[in-house]
Amino acid sequence: MSTNPVAALAGALEVMKEAGLKRTRPRELVLGHLVQHHGPFSAKELYLALRRRELDGVTTYRVLAAFEEAGLVRRCDFGDGIARFEYSDLNESHHHHHVVCVDCKKVEMLEHCHLASLENRVKELGYAQVRHVLEFRGRCRACS
Repeated sequence: MSTNPVAALAGALEVMKEAGLKRTRPRELVLGHLVQHHGPFSAKELYLALRRRELDGVTTYRVLAAFEEAGLVRRCDFGDGIARFEYSDLNESHHHHHVVCVDCKKVEMLEHCHLASLENRVKELGYAQVRHVLEFRGRCRACS
């Protein structure tokens, strides 16, 4: 993610525009929160964090669905039936993974991904628009 949240938000708004998404206040609110606070967040968590007159629960779900289709957010599935979303800065240099505690559900980010060579091999096999998802589960120190 960009170290400058203002620049990251400007870039995200540009991607939103290029994807044909109209710039609305609810979309700006959700995108701004996701850029500023890493996440991942469920739609309910986002709605509660951003509770405003122009943003309701249904609108939050719709915004996230449009952002996911445009590639602005990445869906994270931690095996508990709750879809969570985080800002996808479209910058492969910040690709990362998560580790989730199986007891308390604490989520920690693993900053570096070392799977570039495998991803390159998949591309060599002729696949395009290659991406991967890898999540770790375990018991955190506090729960051990």
